[in-house]
Amino acid sequence: MDEIRAHLKAFRTVDWLLLIAAALIGSAVLDGLVGLIVGAIVGYLGILAWHKGAFSKRRGPPDEPRA
Repeated sequence: MDEIRAHLKAFRTVDWLLLIAAALIGSAVLDGLVGLIVGAIVGYLGILAWHKGAFSKRRGPPDEPRA
């Protein structure tokens, strides 16, 4: 629980807006309070993944040139 609080305190304004938007979309899709909760959880996990770089380009070695 302390980790979640620490993550929420570190959120920027854009992160909060994305979290609210995900919760509202979840509420519209799943119709009601359950959708709001599910949307908030999915938004929170998505923002954490974004901060860890899950959605950025891979930076592996370049492909071998074709002959």
